[in-house]
Amino acid sequence: MLCGSSLLKKKNSTRLGQEQHTFRTIFHIVAADVKALYPSLYRDTVTKALECGLEKHSDYSAVARKIIVELNKICVNDVVTQYGDQLYIQKNGIITVNNHSVSLANIAVHYILQPIADVLNEAERFRRFIDDIIWISASEISNERIRQALTSAFENSGLELTFRQACTV
Repeated sequence: MLCGSSLLKKKNSTRLGQEQHTFRTIFHIVAADVKALYPSLYRDTVTKALECGLEKHSDYSAVARKIIVELNKICVNDVVTQYGDQLYIQKNGIITVNNHSVSLANIAVHYILQPIADVLNEAERFRRFIDDIIWISASEISNERIRQALTSAFENSGLELTFRQACTV
């Protein structure tokens, strides 16, 4: 389980003429998962995220960025998969087994989280790997603010979060 005593901060306090007392900070640990990220991710969100990421984090020209985005649209929109003898065209989301789908999903989730970065910074620790999220907060108030901000950000992008584990240590 994620809860462990190594996550406890101990604070010692000594007053003149009094015994030493140990106080423990209570931590809230929450893990969340984006439900069905790949098939549920709006393609326009992926496109906007890619455009934003290229603009902010690359030195490509505007023309080169546009070409990259258009090539990405071709790759995402024209996916045919085979299951048994049947061929299928995926009309929603992005395909899970595509060569660059993990990178696209990562870029899209980063883009979704950007507007709430200030709230996420309230966490003692916040980590994410594609669609898995875990955070540790030192107060119930910040924990709830983070939970609500995440829920809202993902709902605004047509996605749902599932909170899998929560504990207080």
